[in-house]
Amino acid sequence: MSLKTTVKNAIYDVTDGLLVGHAHKVEIAKFRDPKRTAILEQADLTDDQKRAIDDFYVENYGKKIPYTWHRHNLAISGNFDARFFPELLFIPEFERYMNQPSEYATVFEDKNLLYLFADKADVRTTRSLLTRTAGIYRDANMKELTEREALDFAGSVGRCFAKPTVGTCSGQGCGAYDFDDGVDRGTGLEIKTLLDELGADFSIQEPITCHRSISALHPESVNTLRVMTYRWRDELRVLPMLMRIGCGKSAVDNAHAGGVFIGVSDQGLLAPSALTEFNERFTKHPDTGVVFDGYRIFGAEKVIGAARRMHATMPQVGIVSWDFTVDEDGEPLVIEANIRGGSIWLPQMANGVPGFGDATADILRWLRFMNAKKPHERLNYKYGYHDQR
Repeated sequence: MSLKTTVKNAIYDVTDGLLVGHAHKVEIAKFRDPKRTAILEQADLTDDQKRAIDDFYVENYGKKIPYTWHRHNLAISGNFDARFFPELLFIPEFERYMNQPSEYATVFEDKNLLYLFADKADVRTTRSLLTRTAGIYRDANMKELTEREALDFAGSVGRCFAKPTVGTCSGQGCGAYDFDDGVDRGTGLEIKTLLDELGADFSIQEPITCHRSISALHPESVNTLRVMTYRWRDELRVLPMLMRIGCGKSAVDNAHAGGVFIGVSDQGLLAPSALTEFNERFTKHPDTGVVFDGYRIFGAEKVIGAARRMHATMPQVGIVSWDFTVDEDGEPLVIEANIRGGSIWLPQMANGVPGFGDATADILRWLRFMNAKKPHERLNYKYGYHDQR
């Protein structure tokens, strides 16, 4: 091995080690929030449950883990299972090891590239009317525009949805508008102000018309199905599905933005109750009054197949959190791909089951194997493999 490679690996090992350590601290720090502490106080584990967690994790992961995340799952879902997967190990270890090198995530998460993957996967996606990528304005046909041309076009675009396309989460910066003569009819916001706020990377898209089974839940927002797919060796697998539903006047449905989330069966049937991030529980939508238990989302079963096809177009990454809706024709429509900062707590709490199910022990054994490797060596053992790829 050359001196240059040795130095490069040493720098990578130090940097990655610091990032993993920081990610662990972030997950632990979340439970200093008084709202989360209050949730933990609603449930405690029995001695038998604690022994079950210890035995399962020591046998497979090689050491005990704190009980915090199992208590959190129990308090919200009402169910106990030693195989519940903690956030402590999800983003810092599983997601990180599966999606290295991180350059792939940086590229694939760019929402202005999503249509390329959707086209190859034969999946519908939103139509962009105006985009800006790395500071360059483009029209719907990817023809470059001057700033003046972009302002003139966007200022009279009518109803639209605008969102940043790089480095965002939880619906930050997203909004619905209706522009005419350079001004939003609802708020009076000027188009130049909006474009300046959106920055160098954004998309202004046609509004989405959801299937009536989705819009009936909350017409003001595009309610989405979250489907997490992961590559385990040579197979694409799917975690339990959930739906995020907006509340109030919000145009976005994210749990962090005041929306609710609810488990969804593979056949599209909603669970009995929807939840908020801080454990408020609803058997019917607080605004529309739609009863959740047994309510069917038309076309949800097609979404799972569409998510698999989308992931097959980017096999370099190991796990992706997809946001889908079902359009007015009953067909899956992909909205975005989230490759970093995913949340396994959402599908687990929404459905009351371990996210990885029977695969949990196998995944923990792989993490144990990966943690024994130097960070630069882990690049050779992605997707659950214990031999070099």
